[in-house]
Amino acid sequence: MQKQKTFFGLAAIFFVAILFRLWITHLVPQPFIFDQTEYEYYAQKIFSAPFMLAAHTYRSYPYPLMLAYIYKVVGFGNHSVIFAVQAVLDSFTGLLIFFILRLVGKSRAAWIGFILYSVNPLTAAYTGVILSETLSTFLIAATLFTGLLLIKKPSIYMGLLFGMIAGMSVQTRNAMLTASVVIVGSMWFWISWKAHKRVYLAIFIGLILTVLYPLYTNWVAYHEITIFKVDSFYAIELFNGATLKILPPFTTALPLQQQIMFNEYWSEYSPTRTAADRQAMAKKYFDKAIAVIRADPVDYIHWRFYKMWHVWQKENIYSYSEPGFESHRQITFWGNTVLLALAFMGIVFTFMRQRKRRFSWLLIVSVGTLALQTFALCFSFAEYRLSIPLYPIIFLYAAYALDTLPIVL
Repeated sequence: MQKQKTFFGLAAIFFVAILFRLWITHLVPQPFIFDQTEYEYYAQKIFSAPFMLAAHTYRSYPYPLMLAYIYKVVGFGNHSVIFAVQAVLDSFTGLLIFFILRLVGKSRAAWIGFILYSVNPLTAAYTGVILSETLSTFLIAATLFTGLLLIKKPSIYMGLLFGMIAGMSVQTRNAMLTASVVIVGSMWFWISWKAHKRVYLAIFIGLILTVLYPLYTNWVAYHEITIFKVDSFYAIELFNGATLKILPPFTTALPLQQQIMFNEYWSEYSPTRTAADRQAMAKKYFDKAIAVIRADPVDYIHWRFYKMWHVWQKENIYSYSEPGFESHRQITFWGNTVLLALAFMGIVFTFMRQRKRRFSWLLIVSVGTLALQTFALCFSFAEYRLSIPLYPIIFLYAAYALDTLPIVL
């Protein structure tokens, strides 16, 4: 009887979560501009390529590949179906939050976390745009979930699945590299190498499987051996982070130096560019970034600290257009601030009260991921949306705080 109640409760919340995301998407349809057109372009390349194997010089493959597979079924460019799939996927992220908290023995917090995530507009709004945030958010949560299952009962199959999901998380958003390194690397301290060598081999194979696609397509298209994109992601982020301070939400015109940089940096539309040309371009903008830093290192350091704070702020729910934004931006800002404060309290409570093995792993990788990602993102432009894939962790600990507060008080 209890299992039936749990099942129907989960199903009801899951259904509400999907409807909420579809409503959010329908409420303020977003214009199809900027990064969305680039993901769609790459999806078209994959859609049209033999065996769906195609490369792009500056976009990662998992999200466009997902788009292409869906388009094979429903027809190319059917965004309504994409938004519906993403609504379901983000609702599954909420379900993963529930099961993560259940795995560490926090049943009441699991329900709180699932309900909170299901009706949160911060991640829900990203289901209505052609961007990789929804997929990346799901993969981060799935990496934590499979990691907990692996610690609970190490097995070859779970090790393979864990490695594949962690690898796909990095491939979807290269900025998640540090997060996945923390999560995967931490296994060394929780699972005995001597007793589970095959499990570690399975994790390694899972990771390798996720890089085969870019290895093959980059070699065929550009004659380069790389597991990421051939255009340097890190050089351009360092340049943008050094030269761009903060732009307000819904900025449509970038400063002139960014426009010039984007026009000449990406080699996707310059088919004659060689590997040496790309390296020279990356060095050019890396050197420009270093020159800016050397010109005023104190100002640069000041902005790094500010961006560590800024990347977690949220004033807007929608990505490109939000009617009445000025009238409710403070509500969004303070709502997100309260959520972050609750997450911080949840982390503190966990340090104070929890000694369970699985909860300790979750705490270590969560804090390590949040800290390293915050540090890494401060060297970039630090847009609000860059922190969105980490919000499953925020909701996990916010839920635990709300569950624990009555006991502490």
